[in-house]
Order: sequence, then C-alpha cells, then structure tokens
Amino acid sequence: MHVAIIGGASTIATTVAHTLSAVAPTVDVSLVDINEGAAWAHAKDVTHASYHFSNAPGSTVPGADVGTIRAATPDELPALDPDFVVFNAAAPQPEDATDRGAREAELDRNLSIVESVAEDLRPLDPTPLLVVTNPIDRLVYQFYSLLEWPRRCFLGYSLSETARMADAVSTELDVPQNDVTVPMMGEHGENVVPILSRARVDGEPVATDGLDREDLLEYVRDIPFEIAKERGVAETSRWVTSAGIARVIRSVIAGSEPGGDDARGRLGEPFCLSTPLAGEYGFDNLALSVPVDLDEGGVAEIHEWELDSVESAELSVAADAIRADLERLGAKGYDA
Repeated sequence: MHVAIIGGASTIATTVAHTLSAVAPTVDVSLVDINEGAAWAHAKDVTHASYHFSNAPGSTVPGADVGTIRAATPDELPALDPDFVVFNAAAPQPEDATDRGAREAELDRNLSIVESVAEDLRPLDPTPLLVVTNPIDRLVYQFYSLLEWPRRCFLGYSLSETARMADAVSTELDVPQNDVTVPMMGEHGENVVPILSRARVDGEPVATDGLDREDLLEYVRDIPFEIAKERGVAETSRWVTSAGIARVIRSVIAGSEPGGDDARGRLGEPFCLSTPLAGEYGFDNLALSVPVDLDEGGVAEIHEWELDSVESAELSVAADAIRADLERLGAKGYDA
C-alpha cells in the first residue's frame, strides 16, 4: 500500500510516518508538503529509523520488503497515484488555542486549504481520504461536496476519543485500559457520543450503570487541551493520533485481504469514523462518526446499532451542530 500524507512535514504526519515504519513496515509513505525541504528531512530521518525496526530482534519483515519513505510536493500527487490519502494540512494555530472551543475556530481558517487540496486531488481516481484536520466532520463533508467521489471514500479520524474513554472507564472499573472498548459516535469535539450500551471489557459486555456519564465525557473533552497546555499546541496529541491513524491504515490493509478477519483488531468491535451519511441513523447531507468496516475502497459497511434514548438524543445534538455549520458554508445539500 502507498499512503500519501498531505501536510507531510507537520507534527502529526511525521509521527504517523514513524509509527507506520514500526508497525506496518511494508507500507510506502509519501510526505506531501509545500515545504519540500522539511518533508525531505523528515522522510530521510524516518528512513534511517526504519533500519533499526527492520533489524531489531523479533522483526519478521526482511529489509528488502520494507516500504519507502519519501517527500513530494502537491503537484506530484497524480504521479504518486496513492492507494490511501491522509489530509493533515492546517493553518497554524494560535499559541493560546488550548480550550475546548479551539476545534470549531479552525473551520474558517482551514476551508481555503481544503479547497486547494481538493483541486490537487481531483486528477486522482477516487481514493480513500482520511481527514485529520479540525473540525473533522465539517471538513469530511466539505471534501465530499467538492470532489464528488463515492461517499465511501471519505473518512474522518476520531479514534483518539476511543482511547481516552477507555482510559477513563478502565480507571472507574479497575480493569486494564487496553481491554476496554467503548465506541465513540457523533462529532469529533464537544458533541462526542459514548456508546456505553456497547461497552466491552476483553470483548465481553460490561455493566456501566454505576458510571457517571457526564464525568466520563468531561474527561474525554478536557484531556487533549490539558495536554496542549503543558506541551504547547504545536505538539498536539501526536502519539495517540498517529497510533490511531496507523490503526485505520492497518485495518484497510486487513480488510482488503481475503477473509479480512483481522480488520477489527484484537477486541473484535468495529470502530467509529466520520463519514457522509445517506439515511443511516436517520441523517443525511452531513458526516458523523459511526461504526464502520473498512476495505481498500474506504468504508465497506456502516453498522446501524440500536442505541438507547440518551445516545440517540446526543447523536441528534451532534448532527444539529454539524448541520448548522454546513448550512452556513452552503455545502452540498444546503445550497440556497
């Protein structure tokens, strides 16, 4: 697989490249950036790192099979012909962007970048596109409006909330974090919706009646900004995000193989990503995080789970918030 990361010299992109070289070493990565020198420097450094991953004890991938890490400019995208695209380009954030309104404030700053990148992508055949730039759900739908590729091509990253909720729930239940699954639907941001009705520990259903839903939500909403206050906005949540993006890419690879049994990972549940909806859960003309299965074309299936009344109500609130912004933008389906 060949993955092109747009905004390739950024903190997230370079960490993704490094993570892939360790956990998915056969993947080819192109760091696509207008700052070709910085992208080249990161690509070369990660290439050198891959030498140690390949030759460490326990490595099962021969050095000859390790993928390449290279730099490219946006006008080279058609020649690259990637199998998967990650969009991570963004306008610089103010140094004080460390409160929970920061994601929404990025919409107007990043719209012109989306429009420019959509033009760069237009010569490609429809290709799965994972949006990491905030506000993710709005930008997923904006790309869908501009490119008019099949909607299954459009994905929005939202797995960091899954890891944060697992951390919070594991503390409350006194179980290992990595055994916890709580799907996170809705908006990547303030209106995230934890699906506690489908909480699992080591793959088995677990009672969550004794958990304080609002306390859990406040932790998930607050923790990335607490991290940013300590490390600075330029660092962002690079480690969890890069690991989550790598998980999406590995799931696409696994889902593309015969059987695809490993596409969901050890705990067996589909995870939630933002994608344009066309009637699922009663919504259309917007993108929300919903449970999906993936293959080489992007979204292979959207699962429509039965939600409890609280989860359904919160999902509607998330949809209303996203819809209001899309109406303001005049996105596809909202033209005056």
